[in-house]
Amino acid sequence: MEWVDIVDEQDRVIGVADRARVRRENLRHRASYILVLDDEDRILVQRRTLGKDFCPGMLDACAGGVVTTGEAMEPSARRELAEELGILDVPLQSFGTFYAEGEGQDHGCAYRVWGGLFSCRYQGPLQLQAEEVSAVYWMSLAEISARADEFTPDSLLAISTWQSRRQG
Repeated sequence: MEWVDIVDEQDRVIGVADRARVRRENLRHRASYILVLDDEDRILVQRRTLGKDFCPGMLDACAGGVVTTGEAMEPSARRELAEELGILDVPLQSFGTFYAEGEGQDHGCAYRVWGGLFSCRYQGPLQLQAEEVSAVYWMSLAEISARADEFTPDSLLAISTWQSRRQG
């Protein structure tokens, strides 16, 4: 069973719950978000598998996932990059945290999350985690924008936050 810290509006830990309860009750928690960029500033987009407990089958502009109990954001980001894509030991640039909340397009996309936002550059081989990632695509910001309704809403907010903070 995977245990997750439950946090309040100020990102302070107020409890612990198993991941299934976090999703079922839409409890506020933490997650890591990593934008993987190539040398042309395209973003590595994942197609989520239909078995995912959050936004199954949708496109996701970020690698990442739920931060487990007691885990810090950067180690979570590194763990998720390795698990989902087979990316190891890349420099990560931090863009701080952001808060995201919404119902999404259906019940499977409800979320209340404090996200730790990172980016990295990578163009090497990938090893996709079959349970989580069914395909990957390199897409420009314009291509992502044109297909926004196919993307997880929290990953679109992560991109928007990243764009504003890297220019600021």
